[in-house]
Amino acid sequence: MWLLDTQDGTFHHIDRPREHRYAILSHCWQPTGEQSYQDLVAIQASANKKRSWHSRYTSPLRRNLNVSSSALTRASAKVRECCALAQKHGYRSVWIDSCCIDKTSSTELSEAINSMYEWYAAADVCFAYLEDVSDDHDPRLKDSKFRRSRWFKRGWTLQELIAPAVVIFLSKEWRPLGTKASLADLVEDITGINRMVLTHEEPLDSVSVARRMSWAAKRQTTREEDKAYSLMGIFGVNMPTIYGEGSNAFVRLQEVILKHVPDQSIFAWGPLLRDDDVLYRNLGPHSVSDDSRYWQSRNLFAWSPDAFVNCADVSSIPPAGFQKRVGIPLNFSEYAITSQGMRTQLPVIPIHHSSTKTTYLALLGCQDGQGRLIALLLYPQLDVVGRFYVGHYIGRPQSPPNSYFRAVALSDSHLGVSQQPVEVMEICVPYRPTLVAQRSPLRVPSLPTFTCPCDVVVPTWQIASLTAAGFSASMVADDNTAQITEFTPPHHAALVLTSKDETIHIRMGRCQCRGRFLSVSVTGLNVRANAPLRTILEPLASGMPYSPSPTQAFAARCPADHVAAWENGSKEFGYSTRRVRLTFTMWMARADVYSLGIEIGALEPAEHEQR
Repeated sequence: MWLLDTQDGTFHHIDRPREHRYAILSHCWQPTGEQSYQDLVAIQASANKKRSWHSRYTSPLRRNLNVSSSALTRASAKVRECCALAQKHGYRSVWIDSCCIDKTSSTELSEAINSMYEWYAAADVCFAYLEDVSDDHDPRLKDSKFRRSRWFKRGWTLQELIAPAVVIFLSKEWRPLGTKASLADLVEDITGINRMVLTHEEPLDSVSVARRMSWAAKRQTTREEDKAYSLMGIFGVNMPTIYGEGSNAFVRLQEVILKHVPDQSIFAWGPLLRDDDVLYRNLGPHSVSDDSRYWQSRNLFAWSPDAFVNCADVSSIPPAGFQKRVGIPLNFSEYAITSQGMRTQLPVIPIHHSSTKTTYLALLGCQDGQGRLIALLLYPQLDVVGRFYVGHYIGRPQSPPNSYFRAVALSDSHLGVSQQPVEVMEICVPYRPTLVAQRSPLRVPSLPTFTCPCDVVVPTWQIASLTAAGFSASMVADDNTAQITEFTPPHHAALVLTSKDETIHIRMGRCQCRGRFLSVSVTGLNVRANAPLRTILEPLASGMPYSPSPTQAFAARCPADHVAAWENGSKEFGYSTRRVRLTFTMWMARADVYSLGIEIGALEPAEHEQR
């Protein structure tokens, strides 16, 4: 471990961090990069050369002047401020991840990643630098910059928050905003981490695997692999780092956790059915569960911490308590990884019989926030005995994803009155997505369905083309992408085109019919007259009469406004002297993301006379 001297800016190496006193920095890296280990080594070499020259060619009187600080004078502002603050608090040494790791050495980088949690835990104090928060801003305000700081959204800062005993939050002016202890209730509200865990009054190991994973959900990392590597310390495990493996790193992490942490909540991610009454009434047929959109959810292991986003209330159950609730003797579960999947024994309840197949509930040693036992839904693989997938459709299978669930929160009352006895059964379940499943959506794009939820992208070149035609484009979305959810009304004005004479509204949303179709309509307004030119821009040659009724104007016409009903996803609208053609196509081979093309032109004279 390389420590940086806060006085002269030189490095010194230590092997046992617990035997040394040092401060440590937690921060978000700049998108443009940070000063590296090699940068500081070069600065130190230059400073040494300058000191050598000074000693050789200056008088004895001037030789006593201190020039050793020149190494820090050329360091970045962040390094200088951190060293100054650490020195002010009485520390001669500081550790900064951006410049105290030789990242050109794969061995040193792997050692640092595997030791990171321990290094933060061993530090006397951690300075958490929030460069997007001013010191004149009250952190406890409802919408404070502190709450919205980028620092709380990064993957690596999770362990940097939990591991140190003392964390001092600093503003962008490098002045204290508060400590982890003094702001524990606020930090708990922001991160979901129990304040007793934050302040080390409760051990981290007392928290279930699923809940610890939920802390990392939606946090961002520059590299996909770091979503896994940044969590090793949270679970007290180590594994080799292999940059380039992508999401496989998170699968490997779960394998290692399962070997060291006896906690089945690691399987309790994804959609959870909390109304087990529905389960017994509306379990759908087996065939509909083979929907390829859920290939990630049918495995035992999750593909990302994001899959645990709703697991904040999941807790593990001690073996004795679990055995008492299940009502039969249980052995400690063992897990064997095979080429067919993970093989283990779990207590199960058969809940749905067919002529050849049976669906089971596999009981796990964990519970939700209301104390209900969590059980995986296991449905049988086709033509294979003893092998299952996770998840099933509940209710009407034609309206996903609301009806698809991986697990059920099972009340003790239902468990006690179940007509089927609990039995221990050996099962084999895929634990990771296959490479074929991962790559097939990219190699074989499916046909567009134009259903919701979906994203609609207006390419940058399209915006430039509209600008050249005299229209400014305004989207109710970020990055030129409109996100259409199942709850977006059909009259939602997703894109507004404005010129000096007119305004065109392109409205996109979900049709209110049962088909979840993407509904698109267009409205126009004469800016000079401040009156509708034609409230609904009818399709050319449609022959439909004009009605100025606002109710009719903004009501989606089903199925005429369904993009799925348009020929090749394209439709032409016209009013007065204006022609507008909208064309929807697939974007980047994804069936739920569409590109919107817009052509604006003038009507032919004959068409204009008909209007």
